[in-house]
Amino acid sequence: MKIFLLTLMMVSIATSGYAHQCSMGEMSETNMRLGSYYKSQTATSFSVRCDQSYSIRFSSLNLNSSDGNSFVSNGKYRLRTRMSITGANANLWNVPLSAQASNQGHKYVVAVQLEDQPSIRVPAGKYRDVIFVNLMF
Repeated sequence: MKIFLLTLMMVSIATSGYAHQCSMGEMSETNMRLGSYYKSQTATSFSVRCDQSYSIRFSSLNLNSSDGNSFVSNGKYRLRTRMSITGANANLWNVPLSAQASNQGHKYVVAVQLEDQPSIRVPAGKYRDVIFVNLMF
């Protein structure tokens, strides 16, 4: 029995100024896929370049806590996941994190790990979560 797990990444940008520039790019993966086994991992990375200080907020459709506990779901069935952020000043989810302006940019990595052991009682199918990244400048 194989379970296919899929995590999608969506990026949105909010602006509050006219003369300033910020950009997101160099995304390594827009679709992250977890394996069907305990502790499987997947990750994506992207960079942000801003000519002023900014805030970035990472969130998830199925987020359970600010430390990255979440889940992928297939209707009523859920499998726990643990998400982490590197490149930010903290591994906090759904909390605006501040960053300084940088011409070289900042690289962020979002990693997800399966925390539940899939068993015969877990039906096969597509288990999903959606990760959101909001950039505020």
